[in-house]
Amino acid sequence: MRGHHFISRRWFIGGMAATAGTAFSGCRFIRAGKGEASAAAKPKLRLGIVSDIHIKTAGKPDESPLSGSNNLTFRKTLEWFDAQGVDGVIVAGDMADNGMVEQLEAVAEAWYAVFPEDKGKDGRHVEKLFVYGNHDWEGYRYGDFAERLYADPEERIKHILRYDYKGHWERIFHEPYSPVWLKTVNGFSVVGANWCNDYCRGWEETGVPGVEEFFSANRSKINPERPFFYIQHPHPKDTCYGHWAWGHDNGGATRALSPFPNAIAFSGHSHYSLSDERSIWQGAFTSIGTSSLRYTGAPTASLPGLGFENTTTSFRGTKLTKDEVRLITNRKVMPSLGTGTGRQGMLLSVYEDCVRIVRREFVFGESLGEDWVMPLPASEAKPFAFALRKQKAVAPQFAEDAKLAMKLGQLKNRANKRVAAVTLTFPAAGDAKLRPFDYEVSVEREDGSVVLTRYVLSSDFHLPSSKRHARQTFAISCDQLPQDTLFRFVVRPRESFGRAGKGLAGEFIRL
Repeated sequence: MRGHHFISRRWFIGGMAATAGTAFSGCRFIRAGKGEASAAAKPKLRLGIVSDIHIKTAGKPDESPLSGSNNLTFRKTLEWFDAQGVDGVIVAGDMADNGMVEQLEAVAEAWYAVFPEDKGKDGRHVEKLFVYGNHDWEGYRYGDFAERLYADPEERIKHILRYDYKGHWERIFHEPYSPVWLKTVNGFSVVGANWCNDYCRGWEETGVPGVEEFFSANRSKINPERPFFYIQHPHPKDTCYGHWAWGHDNGGATRALSPFPNAIAFSGHSHYSLSDERSIWQGAFTSIGTSSLRYTGAPTASLPGLGFENTTTSFRGTKLTKDEVRLITNRKVMPSLGTGTGRQGMLLSVYEDCVRIVRREFVFGESLGEDWVMPLPASEAKPFAFALRKQKAVAPQFAEDAKLAMKLGQLKNRANKRVAAVTLTFPAAGDAKLRPFDYEVSVEREDGSVVLTRYVLSSDFHLPSSKRHARQTFAISCDQLPQDTLFRFVVRPRESFGRAGKGLAGEFIRL
């Protein structure tokens, strides 16, 4: 049965309990080890998954999908999902970039162009599994967007989603709106929670209230033997990407979902790449970061206090002040890495013996890595638990003939001042299947002591393997390096969990 239900005491009766006698009954959801889906089998459920589509306008026929934050990438993605026979599409928030009515209408325009009357080309029903994010709720005031566009307050209100969140949703998407909703798709329950609170902070987000109360009230209605899906915009705290992730919530969703080992949560907000293996986490439940269909976010706080040399620096989760962060950022001589071509999403398929997730980049239309496979039936072990995967991680390595080149010159730092700097150039480590996520660069004296350590994201960390860059660079200002003593640089390639390969060392030099 397909349908839309508002929060009530009958919440899971029609979706969960009625299907307790299916093939999933009596099993745990995730087991240790790797399962295989039957290639010829038809999935019991197939969902397209994206987030943070940040649409501003409807694209024109001759316009590039990469220009102007239009809806063409979204439409192209929906067409691919349709070709895969999806039963529904998840959008985990931030649909309308500036929270404007016409922007949400452009989202709907793309949807109905591909799924008229919510139907695919073969006539099957395709469910909208959408939630609002912070941009939908308050994006109109980011940079005073709406005020600059509509000077007259009365006219302005007509164009802002926030002032009639429910009414605009129901008119544009032709379905009821509720802060928290349940839909049943092919017998599987999907719960969505909309962002509806002020002030995005990027840390300890409070934008999705009422989730704990919702699950507490309906706990007895949930069949613990069967998987279900949950969607919200911010990441559940202390799950995917770890405790330092930008964009996590205040812990409400984590507390709410922890009693349900078969819950699979999808969240966005951070824009972090699906090529980062920390995008999928298993603990009390499963939590998956959905990246972004607009641009990939470069991690800022995974290395507290410094961040990467080619990203911004965040003080979130550290003891640094904003002034200290500004000093650290201004000292960097590498520009922030451009990731606008990283437009990512997923395809989830539930089979008799496993759940399989395909990670896909939608500019080049290619895979972002090995599929994530969660076997069915299950044991207590969690194959995607961080501790287990970090233990089993294989470090990428440089080729035996790799060499490190150094150049002394002048570069502009982020305060726009020219400073003396050293630039390192080196071949990319690993291969198409085992690629570095980032590189650790150490400065070592002759006695082997480490003076300092910095990190640089691989310039292609967010791209398919066919688009990997042959060479990588690192640069640092000379005022951070030892003076009047011999030292050398040592570069080590690292995978997502931080396991480093053998170092590539340069010659000893003296400034």
